[in-house]
Amino acid sequence: MDQVKTILETYLETGSIKATARRLQVSKNTIKNYVGRALKTGKQLPELLQLPDEELLPVFYTSKSKSINTQEAVFLSKLEYWTKELRRVGVTRQLLWEEYRLEEPDGLGYSQFCDRLKKTIGHKELTLSLTHPPGKVMQVDFAGKKMRWVDVSTGEVHDCQVLIAVMPHSQQTFAIALPSQKVADFIHGLNEALLFFGKLPKVILSDNLKSFVVRADRYDPKFNDLCIQLAAHYQLDLQATRVAKPKDKASVENMVKTAYTRIYAPLRDEIFHSLEDINQAIRHQLVMHNTKKYQKKPGCRQAIFEQYELPEMRDLPSDLFEIIRTTNSKIQRNYHAFIGEDKNYYSVPFQHVGKQTVVVYTSKIVEIYLNNQRIAIHDRMPSKGSYIHITNPEHMPKNHQDWREAQGYNAAYFSKQANKIGPATGWAIGQVLISKFHETQSFNSCKLILLLGKKYTNQRLELAALRCQNLAGKVNYRMLKNILTKKLDQQSEDPNLFSPPKHDNIRGDYE
Repeated sequence: MDQVKTILETYLETGSIKATARRLQVSKNTIKNYVGRALKTGKQLPELLQLPDEELLPVFYTSKSKSINTQEAVFLSKLEYWTKELRRVGVTRQLLWEEYRLEEPDGLGYSQFCDRLKKTIGHKELTLSLTHPPGKVMQVDFAGKKMRWVDVSTGEVHDCQVLIAVMPHSQQTFAIALPSQKVADFIHGLNEALLFFGKLPKVILSDNLKSFVVRADRYDPKFNDLCIQLAAHYQLDLQATRVAKPKDKASVENMVKTAYTRIYAPLRDEIFHSLEDINQAIRHQLVMHNTKKYQKKPGCRQAIFEQYELPEMRDLPSDLFEIIRTTNSKIQRNYHAFIGEDKNYYSVPFQHVGKQTVVVYTSKIVEIYLNNQRIAIHDRMPSKGSYIHITNPEHMPKNHQDWREAQGYNAAYFSKQANKIGPATGWAIGQVLISKFHETQSFNSCKLILLLGKKYTNQRLELAALRCQNLAGKVNYRMLKNILTKKLDQQSEDPNLFSPPKHDNIRGDYE
């Protein structure tokens, strides 16, 4: 109707059909048609132009007015129904339009249908269009659906959580499978996300996860202590969304849905045997996702991220954030402090037996403090629940040091004594030490091998070890004893040394 009104207004101004057609670049027959229809109403053109569009429509579209009114009536009658249906899971505008066209074959096209829906019911769910400054916020959330892996040895199926992080400006995406949503795993996921992006945002935004927020509040939420430590380490801010307001982090909410399509679905038939297997597959899918071109604008997520977001972000510190834990431990009579989480023992100088200490530990280091003074430091054992004693020889009283050295209670002692005899003997002791699941189980064999040197001389023991190294590539106490007993170390090397000799009374073929 705007075009029709323009034609009539121009005609009023020029007073000529020819001039109107020339100015508007419209054919003269079209001008005649619309002016003629207007004059047939019996009203003056200025008066006609004051009428609303609804009254003008039948004047200029008489042949279509009935169908248009019918379409309008059908459309309006279904608005309430469509509004309710759009809130249901899986219902889309495309689906509603297809159902509508089955009932009204001559009804509105899809684009007109969506446009009318947007204008008619859009005001009921108004949203604010947010502008995301480059490199400012990293939004994180756990996917609702889990992934799983199968333990090869037991066949047990393990579920795992998937943490997703997004830089909203570019939609650059990171995902990682974690054992759980516990704080330690959540912190590990955040560290890996920051490593993936390569630099630091100004803010980490999440919803009110238990591992992130201790007490939810619209204006002043209380964050988990470990998350506060992480923020202080990286010098960034923590923000939480309003309770039950997922649109506060719409980018990561949408990316969770996309992850189901671009990560979960392509991997749905894969069987994984560890978390690392899952994460390796996820990383492969992320490369394709982040380098896939946008649908409605040029470029891809990774290109926009590198061009606009990375320059605005700060460099990562040299060390990633480590969870620091503390516990109290009374030094036992064996001068070791006990860490209950690991069920392992760590030594301190023997003078501190019976004293109460504070143990501070990370995933890599164990430090033991007495009266705010550090009295011991150790590498943390990776194994848990083994009741292993990690002992620094300097912490032992002298009589314990002498006794331990005499007993050869450590692998270093045996290696040191063997290398004094020769490199072949050193190799032999090394092979024996790694031949047992627990290193201490091999100590008796090592002592017996060294005793062979005292019985047959170290020179002969070195030759026997060299013979095993060259001909068999393996060694044990009995092999060395047989060589020395039979004086084979004094003979030329026989490639069939460790095969039974041919004899009439031996059955079978040993060649």
